[in-house]
Amino acid sequence: MANFGGQNYTSFSGVNIKGSIAIRAEGEGVSGTLKMDLSEGLNRAWTFPNKSGTFPISGTFTVNLPAIAAGAFDRTAVTVSGIRVEDAILVTVQGDPLKNAGAIQNPAQLIAAAAGNGSITLTFASLGGTTTAYQDIICAYTAVR
Repeated sequence: MANFGGQNYTSFSGVNIKGSIAIRAEGEGVSGTLKMDLSEGLNRAWTFPNKSGTFPISGTFTVNLPAIAAGAFDRTAVTVSGIRVEDAILVTVQGDPLKNAGAIQNPAQLIAAAAGNGSITLTFASLGGTTTAYQDIICAYTAVR
């Protein structure tokens, strides 16, 4: 239950607070503070005091993947601002992988993704019996810290 102006609210939404604020959330042994400065003329900045809990960041990127020989692997690193080594990361291929796989219809398969400081390293494999074709692959990612 939220307390604001001496009143308890079971649903705390649609409330406008002006000036510098700090919102403290507590519940079942977990607590955290969210601070925001709304001073005139300044950029809005969200400050999270530590890395406990989860706060996801998501986006997409395009990978220009060269052909991969049958049964082989290829690694590539993609620059993603804000990603850190300690982030938990999920990357998925978007769209139809057969669309740009070429006449042989053997698309490269994403088999691993590892977060780095400012990058994500992707490992692709050619799991079919033939070489993959060059592909532009759109991937979506979500990182949680």
